[in-house]
Amino acid sequence: MPYIPPILKVFGKSPFKPLHMHIKKVRETVDLLTPAVEAFCSEDFDRVDELAKDISNLEHECDIIKNDIREHLPRSILMPVNRGDLLRFLKEQDAMADTAEDVAVIMTFRRVENMPQEIKENFIKLTEKVVESVDALEIAALEIDELLESSFSRVETEKILRIVHKVDEKEWEADRIGITLVKSIYANEENLKFKTCYLKDLAGKLGEIADHAENAGDRMRVMMAR
Repeated sequence: MPYIPPILKVFGKSPFKPLHMHIKKVRETVDLLTPAVEAFCSEDFDRVDELAKDISNLEHECDIIKNDIREHLPRSILMPVNRGDLLRFLKEQDAMADTAEDVAVIMTFRRVENMPQEIKENFIKLTEKVVESVDALEIAALEIDELLESSFSRVETEKILRIVHKVDEKEWEADRIGITLVKSIYANEENLKFKTCYLKDLAGKLGEIADHAENAGDRMRVMMAR
């Protein structure tokens, strides 16, 4: 009997089952940013190093699932959504884990001591909002099977679109917090000295995760509109 890759067996049930596996692993990866950023702000840099390794390991697991999906996504069967749209959705979904790893690695570059309290609070608030955007996207992605079973019914479509709209809201809120964070960094520029650009870049990279969540939500809209 010919070998059938596990991911292909999953595809036989639904083209979205492997994406469910992937988004769950992505969410696990991004979730670890919360304790990592808290440790960074608390100057527990050994803990930051440990969590950065954990995040990198999870991101690698995301890549394995992503590559399996790309290699075994059926070409010969009729799928309910466009294959290219699905792959573009996967790309944005995976970018969230990639960027989470970037954030974790960047936090290991410098040991920022005596960070002003307002900057710490804004970093933690931004992280929480970024995680919320990914959580909202996961909920939307897990609903797609219900959409397929309903043959793209209006009720189920509108339900998913409402969830995707929450992703947009979380991204917008993350942007606002990110702006406040950068302002607080520049307001303390004299005390931070050479660390200003480092913290600003870290804030920007953290906000990119919510951007990718919003982009993935947009790809979901396209899939449902076809």
